[in-house]
Amino acid sequence: MPRIFVILGCATVLVFGWMFYQYSVQQKEVAQLETYQTVLMEKTEKIFQQAQHWDKPIQVDVTDARLTGDYKVMSDFILSQMIQRAESRNQYVRDLKALNWDKFLDIDRLLADKKNQYQETKQMLQQVHAVVDAYEQKATQQEENALEQAKHLPVKNVFRQQIAQSLRESRDSDESHALFELEKQSLAKADEIFKVIQDNKWEKKNNLFMFYEDAPLKQFNQLYKEILQLNTHMDEIRQKNRSELKQKL
Repeated sequence: MPRIFVILGCATVLVFGWMFYQYSVQQKEVAQLETYQTVLMEKTEKIFQQAQHWDKPIQVDVTDARLTGDYKVMSDFILSQMIQRAESRNQYVRDLKALNWDKFLDIDRLLADKKNQYQETKQMLQQVHAVVDAYEQKATQQEENALEQAKHLPVKNVFRQQIAQSLRESRDSDESHALFELEKQSLAKADEIFKVIQDNKWEKKNNLFMFYEDAPLKQFNQLYKEILQLNTHMDEIRQKNRSELKQKL
């Protein structure tokens, strides 16, 4: 499963900013809004850059002396949510890496594991399923908690409503959900391809899986092709997300 950075909260940053322009009539309010948007953009870029290094914790101070009042509360909340979601995602990637998930189809590993009735691979798949399920539950809970917290932020009611709306919109449009669905599909394909490997005779030849019969060979090749297609689709979404975020920043 490839390393993937998830675009976090861009819609939240951008959508309600224009709402504030409509709400703001005083010059001081407009100036504070512009500072607020500048701070969000600057710190979002830092979070984006650091989150790509999944093996290191994100160290971005969400507070900023340029902001006060409602704008400080909102900025601290939104940036904290971004970091929380990015850290959760990166921990998920670290957990998969610790299980050697990127080595799942390594032919030498499987060849050695075959001598032990594939005990290592069976355990790997079981643990990966547990990690994926736990991450999905945590992500869902984080989204629900964020919406609930947004309802009680100590800011103007119009701001609370707009933040909650923007969180819902960013959740619905966030490509991270599509990416995670593809990851789950890839895991399901991994289950299927392992069954083919486990249930049929094969050997390593020219660094390839060579099955003794045509039927499992065709099944293996088809499943492997589908896994590659899923990986390609995930890469395309990831690149699109990065390009769009860089254009916005």
